[in-house]
Amino acid sequence: MSQTKTSAMLLGALVADAASLGLHWLYDPDRIARIADDHGTAAFLPVKPEFFDGAKGYFAHAARHAGMLTQYGEALYLSMRCMADGGGAFEPAHQRAAFAAYFGAGGAYNGYIDRPTRGALDRIAADQVPSGIDDDQNPALTRLPAIVAVYHAAPDLDDTALAAMQITNVNDVAAGYTAVFADLLRLVLNGTPVAEALVAAADGATGDIAAALRDALTTSEADTTAYAGHVGRACHLPTSGPVMFHILRHSTSYADAVERNILAGGDSAGRSLMIGATLGATHGIATPNGIPLDWILRMTDGAAIWTACCAVKPL
Repeated sequence: MSQTKTSAMLLGALVADAASLGLHWLYDPDRIARIADDHGTAAFLPVKPEFFDGAKGYFAHAARHAGMLTQYGEALYLSMRCMADGGGAFEPAHQRAAFAAYFGAGGAYNGYIDRPTRGALDRIAADQVPSGIDDDQNPALTRLPAIVAVYHAAPDLDDTALAAMQITNVNDVAAGYTAVFADLLRLVLNGTPVAEALVAAADGATGDIAAALRDALTTSEADTTAYAGHVGRACHLPTSGPVMFHILRHSTSYADAVERNILAGGDSAGRSLMIGATLGATHGIATPNGIPLDWILRMTDGAAIWTACCAVKPL
């Protein structure tokens, strides 16, 4: 496995997250489409409260500016640095301590704190293990690209992915989706085409998760915004998981997938990490269908982020 491929996977996740910041948690697809038309893109838009005025949504990122990561991207970036600083492996106690130091009171992070993060901070302060709370939302997947980058060829990938999830989330549905996306990222890193990897990952799931993902892959609705209106745009994995699969099934490139995701509305940043990681690993950096170079250059601290992506090494 080329480390360049794992680095592209991590960078793909973080660029997609930052691209989503400006319109994150805007639940009005018509408003999003108009704003995107005005700017010629939905990606890397300025962080403006007026985008949300009179529309369904929540303006959460007043402390951020264009080019920065959301709380999802920050959690992945922190986990990557933690692993590199600790010799490369995922060590739960080290991760919990770093998470509390960064996101907790007095930490360097300045921004929105979501429910699983807040719950994890409370449990870490009380020395409770695991530190996650019962929650099926997207923060469950934030550390997963870093785990797969290191452990994709290791027999304990699934166990390590579950331990990483439990920093913030302890929930059976979240565990099911963690296993699905760990499988998907492992497959694309190993060279499986995205369309085949999606089918294989869905076939590896069970029950309601399998049914929802197969629906996303087989529906006759090719418009992701319309499909998200049917299944839901919110932060919960039973809605965001199928939307992510639909985007990956129908997108033609990394940029197309990120734009589709933002235009679909709702928790676009929460969905962005898996979408960006999958297509970063598949198409690479500055290729015709890969991560656009001009998007990378719009990242705040892009050089440091790329260094961190390269420091996470496969076992």
